[in-house]
Amino acid sequence: MKHRGTISFFAILFFAILCIAATTTTGLAQEKTITIKVSNWFPVGAGQDKLLKEWGADLEKRTNGKVKVNYYAAGTLIPAPQSYDGVVKGIADVTQHVAGYTVGRFPMMELIDLPLGYPSGVVVTRLANDYYKKFQPKEMDKVKLLWFHAQAPGILHTKSKPVNKLEDLKGLKIRTFGSNAKLMSSLGGTPVAMPMGDVYDALSKGVADGLLASYETMENWKFADFIRYSTECYDVAYTALFMVIMNKNKWNSLPKDVQDTIDKLSAEYIEKSAKMWDDIAESGKKVLIKNGGKIIKLSKEEQAKWVEKAKPLFEEYATNVEKKGLPGKEAVKYIQDYVGKFKK
Repeated sequence: MKHRGTISFFAILFFAILCIAATTTTGLAQEKTITIKVSNWFPVGAGQDKLLKEWGADLEKRTNGKVKVNYYAAGTLIPAPQSYDGVVKGIADVTQHVAGYTVGRFPMMELIDLPLGYPSGVVVTRLANDYYKKFQPKEMDKVKLLWFHAQAPGILHTKSKPVNKLEDLKGLKIRTFGSNAKLMSSLGGTPVAMPMGDVYDALSKGVADGLLASYETMENWKFADFIRYSTECYDVAYTALFMVIMNKNKWNSLPKDVQDTIDKLSAEYIEKSAKMWDDIAESGKKVLIKNGGKIIKLSKEEQAKWVEKAKPLFEEYATNVEKKGLPGKEAVKYIQDYVGKFKK
């Protein structure tokens, strides 16, 4: 009887050890899978939607499944204006945010949005990342920056009235955001501020007569349904700066090997983003023309008038940034010199 009792004791002990081992193994397996929530507000199928989704898929592959990305498209997790705060608060781990949607929060980075006559999405996207490395503004310290990218040249698009000269802008209500609201006022139009997601209805209902934007919006946001004229005012072309960011606590919780993978992958997406912007701008222009839209090319003499109207904005923004103890004048000069090397 004593022998049987001893066998029973060890059998129970062995079974308990197996259970503990199985639980521990399951726990370790669960710890090895890191979930990252990625939020995006662009329409499904847009170039910006595809790119961030692709980044998540690449991250899963490069970590051999150690990271699992849950992707939330079309603003289902966080709407565009709240994207930055949504990541800071941890609603999403990663998103992309437009600096101009939160005016004043990123004084140094917002300078890149100025109408400096950007020639392409490639130039301005490279500029944004080089500029950040040089100035390292503390305004980005609440998040982990993955990379910057910026839209292809932003120009003027109107519904029913062609704009061939400055005077034609008078009385037109033009959708703007961030710093380009002041540009539109300087040019003589009436700025109407709103996020991109509201523009389609605004054009439909006559709340806006047109907008400042890249050609890509004609296709991605279907504005070619309403827009009939695009005025190529390239000498005052602005951009919209995007930041792809991660929640700081989430970043700090990641193992070093995962952090290194994310850094390396994100650096590669600078060039992918740059090319994407120019590709979708070209595609959007083709859609506009196919829908009957007309392209207006301003003469150099006319564009010079637009440039003259825009000039005070650079000094104004530089001075305002200087008042905050930041190198605004140096930053504006850096941007002007950088872009100047690529102008024809």
